[in-house]
Amino acid sequence: MSPRHLVWAIALWPASASAADWSLSLSGGIATLAGEDGQPFVSLSLYRYIGAGYVRAGAAWFDGQGEPGLAEPLPAQTRQFTIGGGYQTGRVLFDLYATLGNRDFTPPAPARAAGRVVRVETDGSLFTLGGSATWDAPVGEDWTVAPFLALSYSAVDTARTTAPAVGDPVVEEIRQNGVTGIAGVSAERIWRGGSLGAYFAGAATSNRSAVNRQGSGLAASRTPQLIPADDDGDLWAEFGLTGSIQLSASVSLDALVVRTAGFSPGETTSASAGVRVRF
Repeated sequence: MSPRHLVWAIALWPASASAADWSLSLSGGIATLAGEDGQPFVSLSLYRYIGAGYVRAGAAWFDGQGEPGLAEPLPAQTRQFTIGGGYQTGRVLFDLYATLGNRDFTPPAPARAAGRVVRVETDGSLFTLGGSATWDAPVGEDWTVAPFLALSYSAVDTARTTAPAVGDPVVEEIRQNGVTGIAGVSAERIWRGGSLGAYFAGAATSNRSAVNRQGSGLAASRTPQLIPADDDGDLWAEFGLTGSIQLSASVSLDALVVRTAGFSPGETTSASAGVRVRF
């Protein structure tokens, strides 16, 4: 759920048990890293609003693509599941979540592995625990501004292939751990039947190989890192546009584009679109 959705959640929060106590979202898109293949992704999330709070569950699939060579991080197809919840007090919304997932690594082709076949059935796992705080700050009747802070810890398995002088290539699995913090703001113009917003944030991580924000409540969660880089800290900025069109009282179409600035492995651009149903 992006800051835009957090604002909508506050504005449209059910006052009592009604037909709008549930929300189901299905979205898909693609993320690209400079110089690498695009990474398609699909996500599904379900929300249940209970008084001043909510619980949520979601699943996501990321088709990690790429053709790594020796000593390069292996791309991985990733599947992950998220559970979380939030609570609104005044105009502040708190969100906490936990994500578990598994990764299937793709070995390099013989042409990129010194002519030798890499026989690998290695898979890995990931774990993320995080939370965010968002302040809904209406500006007039039609504008909302939502500053937010977020923090997450991730442990992500990565893998590399090495080729010894004698014998078959060896796949080495490495567990990466890191903390990522984000501070930003979203601004949105809301009118009857739709909205248009802008997003800007700064991010810092202790280990960019462990960045896994797809389970977070931020628009920036749609900037997944495609192939893990070296385990170094990093600082970067992000900016984007969000939009929503209400097709009916219960169905809306959402869209989002986010790009990084200053991300060391190469700038990431992510675009997604989906449908959201309240019932």
